[in-house]
Amino acid sequence: MQRIILRQLKASVHKLQGAQTAQIVRYYKAYKREFRDYQKISNKAELIKALRDAQIIFGGDFHAFAQSQRTHLRILRDLIKGKRSLILALEAIESQNQKHIDNYLQGHIDDETFLKRINYSGSWGFPWSNYKVLFDFAKAHKIPVKGINLSGQRTGRHDLNRRDSHSATEIVKIHREDPKALVYVIYGDLHLASSHLPKLIKRHLNNGHSVKTITIFQNSESLYWRLAKKNLEEKVDVLKLRSDAYCIVNSPPWLKWQAYLQFLENSVDADKSESKDFIDYSDHIFQFINLIKDLWGIKGSFADYHVYSSTEVKFAEFLGRSVTKRELKWLAKFIQLNRSFFISNPPIFYLTSVDVNHVAALAGQYIHSKLRREKGIHCNFPQDFTVSVWLEAVGFFSSKLVNSRRKFNTIKDLPVSHQATLIVLEQKLREAISSKTQKSLKRLRPNLNKKSYDYYEASRIMGAQLGNKMYLAFRNGKLDRQTLHYWLKRKVEAGTEFSKFYMDVIKFHGHISAPERSKNERL
Repeated sequence: MQRIILRQLKASVHKLQGAQTAQIVRYYKAYKREFRDYQKISNKAELIKALRDAQIIFGGDFHAFAQSQRTHLRILRDLIKGKRSLILALEAIESQNQKHIDNYLQGHIDDETFLKRINYSGSWGFPWSNYKVLFDFAKAHKIPVKGINLSGQRTGRHDLNRRDSHSATEIVKIHREDPKALVYVIYGDLHLASSHLPKLIKRHLNNGHSVKTITIFQNSESLYWRLAKKNLEEKVDVLKLRSDAYCIVNSPPWLKWQAYLQFLENSVDADKSESKDFIDYSDHIFQFINLIKDLWGIKGSFADYHVYSSTEVKFAEFLGRSVTKRELKWLAKFIQLNRSFFISNPPIFYLTSVDVNHVAALAGQYIHSKLRREKGIHCNFPQDFTVSVWLEAVGFFSSKLVNSRRKFNTIKDLPVSHQATLIVLEQKLREAISSKTQKSLKRLRPNLNKKSYDYYEASRIMGAQLGNKMYLAFRNGKLDRQTLHYWLKRKVEAGTEFSKFYMDVIKFHGHISAPERSKNERL
């Protein structure tokens, strides 16, 4: 099923892109040769140690996939802990715009002015939010940022070799100006095959001056499938390809293609409407609903939903006519916090972004609501706490089917003093007592220090942990479709009957081995 999804996504991307040039085909073949084999399974600590010993780091970038840029951000957070200075070099910005980069980092111009002066949409065009996190990090830690791309590259005036040659010259210049600094280059992954940009750097420096470089690739498809055959794709974060190259494995390959397809479709929609305010995300919801239905073995057609985005003024009016005042007050909190959500009556998806994890989770919750034939918003906390945990668990389980590498907060990731943490610990204690004594689960009692949203946040944490166990049980065949269907059709109204069902689910997963690694330990 996953391979079919990947093929379909690639076909859709290629349809929008059109025929690839002969040069791109050659680049892609050279890129694929980098992953014919790997030396050994590595880890984050070993990778960071190797990077600290380098002088120039080439970080592979899949431009439309936010996870790609955030992976580099996680690495940079570790590298700044060392004693060496850092310089960030970006393909995303043309070298001719260096003065604007400097002005932006110094706070002399805002985002809008900066993007306009460098003609970001025309020269690069990939989501600014993907790269803004890198600039924000550089600002906060006073790290110089250098643009290294050739001007006019997006207009097609320059071939890939000429662009690479220009960037190589810029990188060498940066290194020579400060030989002791660690230069971190973020560049399109196809360009980082050893026969392209790394080779050009060595050629430029072929004057007796030896420079140690390391290349970081991300999420090779061929390596992912090799790991999947050994049931290791969710356990391995880093592979060492050779002494000067590593590959990070932190996302299934179809996610980056899904992100690229969304980027291309949004670009087309924006061109047609001349405004991104009118982009319709219904197709993305529809794709995830059908995918999760197939994986769960659910029959039937589900299409009676509306999709709204944060830019649509009509949404507030629609909500005002459809929900109670109490429910409206609760949903207003989500809107205020810029959070996506799903409500079942009427079936509405409210999207603040098209993040794959969130959309897949909401799609699963929609299918769940249809199967149990219930309508209503469960926001009466703490009475609805276990109900919320279960709904969140179903959503997280859905998202794990799409992104098996999705992370979640473990107990050691939780802030000690937060009210949500205290609620999680109290609930886990109550569940442990109920399991051991065979007595009914005691409901959490209201507490003046804890607000409704604290209970909801705690339910999201526990829901993710339970959803992860559901995914592992489903994947390993311990949770069959018949049992899953029975669970999904159960009513979720708070009360003694649901409490018993909830504890049955908890006990079912009690023997599921689910080692939980802290978010900070993973890339």
